[in-house]
Amino acid sequence: MAGSRSSGRRKGRGAAPTRRFPRTARLNALLTEIVGDYFERADDDELGFLTITGVEVDSDLNVAEIFISVLGSEPDDDAGILEALAEHRKPVQRAIADQARLRKTPEAVFTFDPAVRSGARIDSILADLGPLADDGDSDTLPADEDE
Repeated sequence: MAGSRSSGRRKGRGAAPTRRFPRTARLNALLTEIVGDYFERADDDELGFLTITGVEVDSDLNVAEIFISVLGSEPDDDAGILEALAEHRKPVQRAIADQARLRKTPEAVFTFDPAVRSGARIDSILADLGPLADDGDSDTLPADEDE
């Protein structure tokens, strides 16, 4: 066939599988791992028990919002923790640039994970309520009278 061109793509059974995750979801997972590894090696006593709960990158890769949780921290401690994290912003961005193959490196912005804070608040409210009134064995099913 003299006039036909091949596009170079394979069709049918040999075609590349469709990806299950959108690009940003894969990138968020990769950056969560990179940032987590960075802080695992970082030696900063001001951060305490820091956990990277997730990363969300905006669609144009300008900003990577890094969600954190610090075990035992109170909202009064937030300013000090964010100040300590600000010192790690550039090294975190450097780690992202070195390990992720991106055209541009997003700016790292640290923020406390609102889901963790909400969960802790709910736990606190439930703890303040104390044990609920229990009418005997409410956790067990009534016995079958036929047996």
